[in-house]
Amino acid sequence: MSCLYVIAGPDEGTLFKLEGDDLITIGRGDDATMQLVDERSSRVHCGVEPRQVTAGDFGIAVKKWALIDKGSSNGTRVGAERIDGDVVLEDGDVIGLGRTSVVYLTDDCDEPDAARARCAVLGVNAGTLSDAAWPMDNPAARGTLTDE
Repeated sequence: MSCLYVIAGPDEGTLFKLEGDDLITIGRGDDATMQLVDERSSRVHCGVEPRQVTAGDFGIAVKKWALIDKGSSNGTRVGAERIDGDVVLEDGDVIGLGRTSVVYLTDDCDEPDAARARCAVLGVNAGTLSDAAWPMDNPAARGTLTDE
């Protein structure tokens, strides 16, 4: 069973198992399935839902999880790339939302320590993403700030 593990941000160390076939919403709102305390995330920032995808040359259908941005004002990223639409997640993908970084793990991790160990094997940690990967745009970089 796959899981999401928070490696950076206010909820660091939180482990959330992905079970069932329903959309799982992530955000700071009371209705979010995976609720964060990150004030830079939207109430419903993004979601993950199971998808049947074809794997290998034999056309075998397997269950994967896809990440969907839910119209958040600051966007959602996988690695350093802002997503547009849906992205099927792979083991070790780092999701950036607000000030939070969440790792998608395909291994069944029962405890946060097991998820942390799996991240170490994958070489994923809180410093994996550069500042450029955070969803908050720097107004100075866009030239929207003036010295007036």
